[in-house]
Amino acid sequence: MTDPEDYFTTRPPLAAYAPSKTALNSLTVQYAKELRSRNILVNAADPGPCATDFTTAFPGLTRTAADGAAVVVRLATLPDDGPTGGFFDEHGPVPW
Repeated sequence: MTDPEDYFTTRPPLAAYAPSKTALNSLTVQYAKELRSRNILVNAADPGPCATDFTTAFPGLTRTAADGAAVVVRLATLPDDGPTGGFFDEHGPVPW
């Protein structure tokens, strides 16, 4: 939300959006801590801006839903010793 190059920067402020994403990241960490002893990995995924019915307000998006799903598939197929409690996009970990 602070990256001036991000596509959301030019959009009107959405009071609930940023706090809900922060809460999701925090919940991801809490679930990861609780479930790690059971060998369950919990991560959050950012599919990136994909052209869907939901994103019609963002003209020019060319990524497909399948493109965005790639990070989800990668996280769902991590080995048992993979990362947990993180937030990832197609390039890897995303700081938050």
